[in-house]
Amino acid sequence: MRKLASHALHSYTLRMRQYLDILLTVVMTAVLTVAMLWSLEAPPEGSDKLIHMIAFAALAFPLVHTGWFGLIPANIGACAFGDMIELIQPTFKRSAELSNWIADPLGVLIGIGFGLAYRRVSSIMSAAKHS
Repeated sequence: MRKLASHALHSYTLRMRQYLDILLTVVMTAVLTVAMLWSLEAPPEGSDKLIHMIAFAALAFPLVHTGWFGLIPANIGACAFGDMIELIQPTFKRSAELSNWIADPLGVLIGIGFGLAYRRVSSIMSAAKHS
């Protein structure tokens, strides 16, 4: 009986964490939208690309590690979001840069890699805990 209750609690916790990951992704998307369109003073040389990579890795990570979205839809969706941001940046007095179109997908790939690694480690630890 205790094992059944523990399994139900674990299942509930896992579901809640997945829903929180979706909420995190929505919040991250909103923050990225504002941050990428906000007109800023010139950042230090080269830091803009690093910021783009980290931001898009953070966007892709929860999409992948929950397993709610496949790798291809997560990749296409996150990259398309980056493309849309770059296309509408001139409307907000920001410049679209080709190097950002390279940094965004690289960040997405990094986020996917970390998401897959996290999912793998989580499943190994979960299997070890239940055996």
